[in-house]
Amino acid sequence: MKTNAFTLPFTIFIAFITILIVTGSASIFKTQIQYEKMIQNYYLASTKLNLALIQTKESSLLSGDFTINYGDADVTCQATDSSLAAFNCKITLQNGYTLTKTTNP
Repeated sequence: MKTNAFTLPFTIFIAFITILIVTGSASIFKTQIQYEKMIQNYYLASTKLNLALIQTKESSLLSGDFTINYGDADVTCQATDSSLAAFNCKITLQNGYTLTKTTNP
């Protein structure tokens, strides 16, 4: 078999393209995982906030300002007005994620 000057550059080119594809795929996967974690944290915090508000309402502890520890989350709420119709709440999960949300009990 004859050797030519085309085989080595072509092999290097194919290797380079393969490396680019693998690196790009890994980067996309890493970004996707980060977005999924953010979404999971948001919904977990929202759920814990809703459950903490239900527990507070049922135990008749609903007041202008309250702090409750629900599971592994710390929930701090302040009423936006005197009628206790809406609350500005800050929830901090055990993993450090913090969500600030205005909600109705």
